[in-house]
Amino acid sequence: MADTLPPPPMFNFVSHPSAQPFTVPGKAYKPKNAEDSWKYKLFATGAIVFESSTPERVLLIQRAAHDSMPGKWETPGGGCDDSDPSILHGVARELWEEAGLIASKIGPPIGDGYFFFTRSQRLVCKFNFLVEAQRSEDGSLNVKLDPEEHQNYVWATEEEVKAKKVGDIELRFTVEDQEKIILEAFKVRSLASSEIGH
Repeated sequence: MADTLPPPPMFNFVSHPSAQPFTVPGKAYKPKNAEDSWKYKLFATGAIVFESSTPERVLLIQRAAHDSMPGKWETPGGGCDDSDPSILHGVARELWEEAGLIASKIGPPIGDGYFFFTRSQRLVCKFNFLVEAQRSEDGSLNVKLDPEEHQNYVWATEEEVKAKKVGDIELRFTVEDQEKIILEAFKVRSLASSEIGH
């Protein structure tokens, strides 16, 4: 991690009730279908953070030029560590390491998780979550990237994600599932907002 971030904070987030299955370490996670348990050995997480704006905007970060999938876009996230007390703590840690943001609420989960293979051909399941992050005194979210991992960030509307373009910046996503999850998050966020409004 770059020297730009102080040591990680003590994570003191709350979780949405639907995120309860993820309050355990990765090794203790039990899939709904026990026959699929062999697939769930390695976990990655994604933190989907929205800026309070009209229209809604989601945080996207661009992978560093010297990293795998250089220049491609994703949400903050990464692999769960054995030292993470739970999968949700992995979400909070990765959000802090990659964007310098502190999670205050995690969940609901977005989608059922998707699988991908690492460069060493290990099967990983990635779970994604809506995340609310602590704001500064002026109400903003101050993103601080780790330059070893990411080189740029943008706040993108749903239409910009669909168009794969923010201003003159082209959005080439790491994987197709990443784009689908982001668009699903806009729907979940919109539904949650409309329920609060009634």
